[in-house]
Amino acid sequence: MTNTPIQITTDLSTVLERIERKLDKIDEKFEAKFDALQKEVSDFKTETFVAIESLKGDIKGVQGEIKGIQGDIKTLDTKIDGIDKRLDKVETSQKNQIWSLIVLAFTAVLGMIGALARVFWVSNP
Repeated sequence: MTNTPIQITTDLSTVLERIERKLDKIDEKFEAKFDALQKEVSDFKTETFVAIESLKGDIKGVQGEIKGIQGDIKTLDTKIDGIDKRLDKVETSQKNQIWSLIVLAFTAVLGMIGALARVFWVSNP
């Protein structure tokens, strides 16, 4: 067996044109995919920006509600302080009423003792 070289007779320009067309097709596919990827990134950025702006608005709303609640808490604190003062007055008043009731009861008992003493020990004229 003898090895005889195989000879291919093709024009180099034809081969180069085929390679160039294949490279052009690959380039077109790459550019299409790259453009699609850029569009997706751009859309993502836009959606993210919109979402962030929406969250900022929500945060401002929540901050406003918190300020309103803080104002309500201050109002409630003031009302509780007023109730505490009134309760102190009532407690003081109750103490005074209890002592008044004790004095009245003591006076009534002394009066009854005096009346009974008059009836039984003091003679009638």
